[in-house]
Amino acid sequence: MNKPFLYALCLCVLSACAGFRAQDLPELPPQQALWFQVDKLDTQGNTVQTSLLSVQGSEDGSSRWVMTDAFGAPQARLSANSRGWQADGFAPPNRAAKKLFTAMFPLLKQDFRRPQTIHSDPNHSWRITPIADPEGA
Repeated sequence: MNKPFLYALCLCVLSACAGFRAQDLPELPPQQALWFQVDKLDTQGNTVQTSLLSVQGSEDGSSRWVMTDAFGAPQARLSANSRGWQADGFAPPNRAAKKLFTAMFPLLKQDFRRPQTIHSDPNHSWRITPIADPEGA
């Protein structure tokens, strides 16, 4: 194989690893926080786990995604920017959350107020319910 082809192939693979394109990023005003109840559902539609998700915009156009369990322990902490997902803090990697967050991009580009269901794989789906800011801001 020739070198230009290998470089192009590597570039495609690396960009696919990011999980999204920069134009897919939702644009949130700086310091705006959106809050969601996230219910992980089994194949029958029963709730397996409930989490709280906060998505906050930044000055540089990136966004910070923090999902916690019912006790406030972080399940996923990631930042999305034009280069892809970046770890935010010491939460362990959570591929399922990364897939969920990426699948939520189109929802954040519209003003949705009713629960939406996202199917991330054959065994699980997620019900995303927007909630008011718990701090009342």
